[in-house]
Amino acid sequence: MKGKVIAIEGIDGSGKTTLIKSIEDMLKKEFFSTIVISTREKEHEVLFDSIINQYGLMPNSSAYMFLFQMLHANKIDRVRKALEGGKIVIADRWDFSFFVYHKNFGFLSKESDDLRKQISRLAFDNLHPDVGIYLDVSIEKAIDRRLWRGEFIENVILEKNFYEIIQASYKLLAIEQGWKIVDANNGFEQTLTMVWEIIRELITETPTK
Repeated sequence: MKGKVIAIEGIDGSGKTTLIKSIEDMLKKEFFSTIVISTREKEHEVLFDSIINQYGLMPNSSAYMFLFQMLHANKIDRVRKALEGGKIVIADRWDFSFFVYHKNFGFLSKESDDLRKQISRLAFDNLHPDVGIYLDVSIEKAIDRRLWRGEFIENVILEKNFYEIIQASYKLLAIEQGWKIVDANNGFEQTLTMVWEIIRELITETPTK
């Protein structure tokens, strides 16, 4: 069986994490060999935070950027290995966060689009998802969801202003790269149904393992 990559992106509060878990379970129930791969795996967060703190890495520094590119490159290595084994890979984020952050705020924000694309190309090794899904949600709803799950937001107004920039850049990338844009403002079940329909089209001719 040839492996497939399903990449899912969305701003914090879009429901991405919950959706990915449900899609993983649904694929496994249909006997598809499936794995979720993230850039930052939860079991390594303590190590990641330790490196950031021990070396005093600042988000707007070149060292911080290259650390994330190392993580992206490692993610692609794991994705390719899973594909070789015929697995369906659900990628929790792809390269959107890199482009969005560094175009607007990060170390590469003063550089050209071409340089950002070349750096991303090296990390992602020209690998592209078989299908990319962007969860489009209003900033108000995303923030409400984050507050509901217990996140502390010091200044909601500043957070909304920040995410207006982030959201606009995310959606533009989704359009430019031909990703499927799913309205995630409605109930979870409705969003899940829409995403599952997209994935069903991808796997219809993919034999189970």
